[in-house]
Amino acid sequence: MTEVESAIMASDQASAEFVAMVKRTRQGVVQIRGRGRGGAAGIIWHTDGMIITNHHVITGNGGGTKVLLADGRTLPTQIVASNEMFDLALLRVDARDLPAVPAGDSTQLRVGELVFAVGHPWGQRDIVTAGIVSGLGAVTTPNGDQAPVIRSDVRLAPGNSGGPLVNARGELIGINVMVFGGDMGVAIPSHVAQRWEASLQQSQAYLGVSVQPAEFPVTLRQGERAERRAGLLVVAVVPGGPALQSVLLGDLLIEADETPLEHPNALLGVLGKHAPGDTIQLRVVRAGVIQTIAIKAGKLEQAA
Repeated sequence: MTEVESAIMASDQASAEFVAMVKRTRQGVVQIRGRGRGGAAGIIWHTDGMIITNHHVITGNGGGTKVLLADGRTLPTQIVASNEMFDLALLRVDARDLPAVPAGDSTQLRVGELVFAVGHPWGQRDIVTAGIVSGLGAVTTPNGDQAPVIRSDVRLAPGNSGGPLVNARGELIGINVMVFGGDMGVAIPSHVAQRWEASLQQSQAYLGVSVQPAEFPVTLRQGERAERRAGLLVVAVVPGGPALQSVLLGDLLIEADETPLEHPNALLGVLGKHAPGDTIQLRVVRAGVIQTIAIKAGKLEQAA
């Protein structure tokens, strides 16, 4: 066999391995859809239904977020936690044995390393682009903080946000983000996401409800015309979660610890001030009656 033939055979083998890797990675990429918009990406982070994406993806969707899995299922999500500085968010869906994208060690990345991005640019499902790591460093976020990033020359477009950046072995080494990027591909390193999740495991209070913004009529005095106010409609309760025995589907959450709940981020803000084991006072509208419910917050369990 000549050197040319050997080179061609090696190239064909490498190409086949990349094709197989991309096929596996696509199985772990979801499409995130919100009210009136959609097309952003998310990554199956753990097999038990935990999904990671960008903070700006869920805030832009305005609640009521659903994910479309590679197998065609569309599932409602619960927002577990969100971090504006790193532009990361964790969602949970009621599903098990999902095809998670395996995590790599982003602290060992080298400039020049081959990387691949998967996402849904302009609504086109599971588009793959490839490039090399161009640089490692930090960017200034919109609120003035410094966030670690991976820069690469992969092509990203609206719809790639929240999708994976993987190395040649198909290991997740970054979460792509459009709002930091400018004219280059930018991703939040996977080790940053892992450390953030680890901090949540230790301190994040957890209720186990999935909500979406909703309005409800309120009459202040007899004969006065009703006005409309905002709350959070409970659309799912996590089996075995802290809220299972106290909150019902269809409940409208209007306050948590006297904080008005007009957006899911307001509930996340209250939870962020509590640790597992703390009691959270919820005001809810149930069957037209306002009542107060006390729930002992749980702990975000370590995902498999």
